[in-house]
Amino acid sequence: MTREQVAAEISGATQRPKLTGKDLSGLDLSGLDFRGADLFSANLDGCRLDGANLANTNLNRAQLRGASLRQATLVGASLYAVVLDGADLSGADLSGSRIIGLLNGVNLSGALLRRANLGADMANQGMAPARVEMNNAKLRGADLSDANLMHGILSYAQFQGANLRRANLRWADLAGANLSDADVDGADFRNANFDGTSLRGVKGAGSVAGMD
Repeated sequence: MTREQVAAEISGATQRPKLTGKDLSGLDLSGLDFRGADLFSANLDGCRLDGANLANTNLNRAQLRGASLRQATLVGASLYAVVLDGADLSGADLSGSRIIGLLNGVNLSGALLRRANLGADMANQGMAPARVEMNNAKLRGADLSDANLMHGILSYAQFQGANLRRANLRWADLAGANLSDADVDGADFRNANFDGTSLRGVKGAGSVAGMD
């Protein structure tokens, strides 16, 4: 499909735009309005979606390796079993979204993830993956207030200056992660792995559970 065909598919839809399983890899779809679209299992590898509106979309099992979603809106989107390895979501808004999948090396610097649910689905451990994998993720200055990252694999993730107020990071793997100058007031880190984690200048540590 071309950008023009995708735009026509969206604008011509009488109900929820349906792009399930479509190969949209490598397309420049920046600025398009995908609100509420069904992109289940779509191939968006290498796509440019900068500034696109993907609020309340179904991106379950979608592939977005190396995609660019800078300043994109994904409020309330569902990203179950998504592949976002190496994607750039700097400045994107993922508030209230549901995310489980592969986000290794993802760039979420300055992104909004308020009340986002990235917690493990332990009731479905037979499904792959059952938890979010964010090794080497960049989350500098990101807003993760009230977010759920329970059981998240976050080794060597960069949280410098991030807002983690009231976030749930119970059982999270933070080995080698950098939380320098992050605000962790009211966060829950019980049973988290802090092997080699940098906590220099962390704010609000006195009110945190599990950061002894």
